[in-house]
Amino acid sequence: MLRTLTINNIALISFAEIDFSQGLNILTGETGAGKSIIIDSLNFVLGERADRSLIREGEDEAVVEAEFDNINQITQAILKEYEIDFDDGLILSRKMGVDGKNVCRINGIKVTVSALKSIASSLVDIYGQHENAVLLNSDNHIGILDNFIGEKIDDAKDEYLQAYRNFKQVKNKLSEYSKMTDVEIRLEILQKQLDEINEANIVIGEEEELQQRCDMYDNAEEIVRSSSNAYTLLNGDMENNACDNIYSAIKELGRIEEYNANISEYISRLEETRIELADIASSVDSIANGVSVDEYEAQRDIARLHTIHNIEGKYGNTEELVLAYRDKIASEVEELSNYSFMLEKLTNDYQIALDKLEQTGIDLSDVRKTFAKQFENLVVAELKELGMPNTGFAVDIVTYNDIETIANKASSEGIDIIEFLISPNLGEPLKPLKKIISGGEMSRFMLAIKKITAQIDGVNVMVFDEIDTGISGKIAQVVANKLYDISNSKQVLAVTHLPQLASMADSHYLIAKTTDNERTKTNVKLLNQEQSAVEIAKMIDGLEASEFAILHASKLIEIAKEYKAN
Repeated sequence: MLRTLTINNIALISFAEIDFSQGLNILTGETGAGKSIIIDSLNFVLGERADRSLIREGEDEAVVEAEFDNINQITQAILKEYEIDFDDGLILSRKMGVDGKNVCRINGIKVTVSALKSIASSLVDIYGQHENAVLLNSDNHIGILDNFIGEKIDDAKDEYLQAYRNFKQVKNKLSEYSKMTDVEIRLEILQKQLDEINEANIVIGEEEELQQRCDMYDNAEEIVRSSSNAYTLLNGDMENNACDNIYSAIKELGRIEEYNANISEYISRLEETRIELADIASSVDSIANGVSVDEYEAQRDIARLHTIHNIEGKYGNTEELVLAYRDKIASEVEELSNYSFMLEKLTNDYQIALDKLEQTGIDLSDVRKTFAKQFENLVVAELKELGMPNTGFAVDIVTYNDIETIANKASSEGIDIIEFLISPNLGEPLKPLKKIISGGEMSRFMLAIKKITAQIDGVNVMVFDEIDTGISGKIAQVVANKLYDISNSKQVLAVTHLPQLASMADSHYLIAKTTDNERTKTNVKLLNQEQSAVEIAKMIDGLEASEFAILHASKLIEIAKEYKAN
């Protein structure tokens, strides 16, 4: 359940901390007092879209935090996927700055807005006026029915979805093959490229080795001259070469070795240096002696390097890229070589996949049709209690019944078109929901759906934003009773103008607007029983609570208590 909602700098709210209770939480207040701000704040922290206009004027950022406990199993599973610990409950927070940037956290762990929304959707279900549009869109009716059926439809949906994905994959592959033209020309071009690459016999590392040898051929004369000169200076047939000079230095130091204790060390180090220089000189000499340019080998290496560069210029800038391209076209050559066979195989696979799609689609449709009548009866019963006793309701399920239509129109949801039909008045034919339902009827219809599905979905918190649109009188009391019924298994938050609904509250919050220091702000106050009765009287009588209105409010509260007791 939603334990606490903390709001900072949202619209007219500077700061508010609202502690909600289990059961039915009612929010009331005059029009324009800011009741919608509470819902907007909740939507904000649940990851819904928001812009900078939500931030209180003059402030740099807005922050909303929501604390939940008794986390349901669906939410727990999602949290485990995100590796978020929830042993001590759950705290969602979202901050937005004037630059539009958002920072979202779940139990202190930074997450994306989409992750926040994904987790929050399993915690809270908010019904606002925008959901009327959702319900009026027949595309959403199939999801509502499936949600009602629950886990009993899961196996059929899983089997169908697997068949649908396989069919789409085979269909796309067959489409690619069917669109291919000039197969023989394409095959001839690729085969020539493949032959050219294979004939070049590219080996990774060969290019670098060849390049080094060719560089040596181009600079052989300079290599011999420089290495010979270096050898002569180090240990060659010339006076005063490096090794001879070091040897002479050693002899000179030997004459004075007995007079200085450090001389022996110097002589030893010089001897090591002389030996090292002699070894280096020998290595340098071998460089000059090792340079031998065979004209035939040089021309062969240059030609081979040119071949590699030519292949790389056509098919890739490196040996690795050339070989990768070779493997790619080799695979395509193999496919094209077997084009007729593959086309026939894919055509056969397509028919098998389509037959499987049809069968699993029919199985899925049969499950829906089995439970649709039960859903219809429950909706009609709920609407009857909500003051629509003569209302007819039906779930119209049209299943594609020919293979061509299934191939072209099947979706991930199945091969059904589902639409809710309603007849609010006795004797009138059933028609699509969007064509004939009024605002008050729409609110009651949505409440009926929510009442039926409340026991099925895993969401523990339900929010109703002005469910009372177009409702008054006796039906208002019925709506109040329905919301209280839901609150026996769910935590319910409801924004209302109905005194009947307010009188049913387990917790009653007043949203009021005040002006302080030339600024307007919205405040939230939890009312005690006496204060709640006064506010209910004001809802009945207007701005002031007359004696008659207070008596009426007391009567409503007594009616609510009796209903709760029973």
